[in-house]
Order: sequence, then C-alpha cells, then structure tokens
Amino acid sequence: MNLSNLTDLQLDAVREISGIGAGHAATSLSELVGRTIRLEVPTIGIVRIGDVAQVFGGREQIVGAVYARLTGEFDGGMLFMAAPEAVRALSIMLGESPDHVGEVPDARCEDALLSAIEKLISSYLRAVSETTGLQVETSGGAWAYDMAGALLEAAVAEIGMSAESAVVVRTVFIDMNHSVEVAFFFVPDPDSLDVILGRLGMS
Repeated sequence: MNLSNLTDLQLDAVREISGIGAGHAATSLSELVGRTIRLEVPTIGIVRIGDVAQVFGGREQIVGAVYARLTGEFDGGMLFMAAPEAVRALSIMLGESPDHVGEVPDARCEDALLSAIEKLISSYLRAVSETTGLQVETSGGAWAYDMAGALLEAAVAEIGMSAESAVVVRTVFIDMNHSVEVAFFFVPDPDSLDVILGRLGMS
C-alpha cells in the first residue's frame, strides 16, 4: 500500500505515530544539549516524493540534509531537512560559538550536526518501534548541504526508495535563544507500510 491510498483512519494512525516520534526527537535533543528543548506542535501530512523539495521552496533552495536507509522488520528511508538559517541555529544550539558558525557548515559543524540528527532520527524511529512492536535499524546517516532537488535525487538513489509518497513532519525546536524549523520525511516501503498498519490493527 502507498501512503497516498490511506483511509482517514489509517492516516490518523500514521500521524499519531509521527507526532510521538517528533516528541521523542525533542526529548533526545534536550538530553543532548543538557537543557529543555520545547517542541512546536508538528504539522503532519503526506507529500509525493517528487514534491519533497517544494516543502523548502523548490529544487534550487539550499538545505542541509541527513538521509538514512531503514532495515529490520520494516524497510524504507528517513530524510531530515532544514534551511540554512535553521542549520546555523541548530549548530549554535549544539554548542558551537556563533562567531565560529559560518554561512556554510565547516567539517567540525558537519560532524556535530550529523551526530545530533542521527540521534533525532533514531528517536523518531523508536516511537514507531514502540508503537508497532517492530524492530528497525538505520544504515547510518550521511550529511549533505546542497540544493534540495539534488539532495532529494541523491537520497532516493542512496536509500533506494520505492515508495511514491512520504510522511512529512514539520516542527520547530525551541530553546531560550533559538528556534530551529526542521522537517522529517518518513518513507516506508509499500510492503512495510502494510506491515505497520497491520500491527496497528488498521490493515
């Protein structure tokens, strides 16, 4: 089954899992930085894979991204994206000096961002695992900073996405000084979506 074919009840179930996943990610970020990170109420929807870049203003918009292949009892991919200003704010939130963080992340910032975002992705997936009882692993993320269209093509090739659509979770991580608007794209393979829905009693 593809995400675009879900009934309203099935879509509500997928949205609920995704909302819990975003909450888990905020908790993980709080633990990582050692202070409370608030989470703006997520906006959750379905977007066609080819339209993912439009979420950030089009294929030529520069974004920072991490993508990872999912394996285990269900397959698919996860893609994290953030606009340049959000990438910079996240670097500062993670402890980089504002004077050190430039317009384009350097190698040290990239390493810190990749490590943190991998933890956020793992936290999101933990919600899916806990809710469904299905075990999932990631192949390890890869950091990229480029035009959204090029990154999407690379992610599709790297992850081997066979799905037509993705669950998009847009939210904002907020601390006392910064806000970081991000998007998670959860892309279960069609067969795996059937398995997930089955575990939720929604097949």
